[in-house]
Amino acid sequence: MSVRESIDPKSSLWAWLAFDLWFYRTQRGLSLAQTGLVARVARGTVSNWEAGRLRPKDEYLTRLDQAWNTGGHFERLAWYARTGHDPDWFRQFVQYEEGADAIRVYHGKTIPVLLQTPEYAQAILWAAGRTREVEAESKSRMKRQEILRRDDPPFLWVLLDQEVLECPIGGDGVMRGQLQRLLEIMDDPRFSIRIVARSVGPHPGHDGAFQIYQVGDRCVAYAVAQIGGRLIEAGTEASTLGVRFDQIGALALSRDDSRKLVEQTLRMYE
Repeated sequence: MSVRESIDPKSSLWAWLAFDLWFYRTQRGLSLAQTGLVARVARGTVSNWEAGRLRPKDEYLTRLDQAWNTGGHFERLAWYARTGHDPDWFRQFVQYEEGADAIRVYHGKTIPVLLQTPEYAQAILWAAGRTREVEAESKSRMKRQEILRRDDPPFLWVLLDQEVLECPIGGDGVMRGQLQRLLEIMDDPRFSIRIVARSVGPHPGHDGAFQIYQVGDRCVAYAVAQIGGRLIEAGTEASTLGVRFDQIGALALSRDDSRKLVEQTLRMYE
């Protein structure tokens, strides 16, 4: 069975779109190459769309809708796929993370994945009861951090509540290593970690953690939730979270004062 044939159109809206691209093409007796000429993409790109490995941009779907007189079927389906919940959201999320030019993160409970040490990641997973996944998941998290070690890494701006530094996850030794890791990251001019002091009180981040990715000319976001999360690829919600990030940032300590607070908290674990 090919990858394309294994796609269940009932599993998600993206799978439905991939299936319909194949169905409409084959109903017209067109080859992958012929369809590529219509959409103005390579044959392999059409193959990747139909296999669900690549998500088509609106401009290509518009060309297919017009050429095949679908009444806007593909464009509407893609819109609903972007605005709805995708059961396979994490795979696309990681692709955005890998291709991001800039990443903005707010966390109020834990150190975000891109900054975690292996020991801290494992302690988090144990605390969540994910005992069978600890080794594999912690390795996966460390691999995601490779984007920060590239020759040209993305800009990374992180806002953390002071409570994140003070919650003794994994014990003193784990926290020492984790806060030392934060201090190392703070030395890189492309990365910014700023702390929201407890004295600030309630602020817009208390509704929950989120991340915003600038990928080329697109802005996408991820809202954290229990058991999973929600990938936001369309609409105004990503922009709304961008404003919220700026609101939280306006309340955060400066970079220098944030570093001093991390150093001060580190002494708690000695």
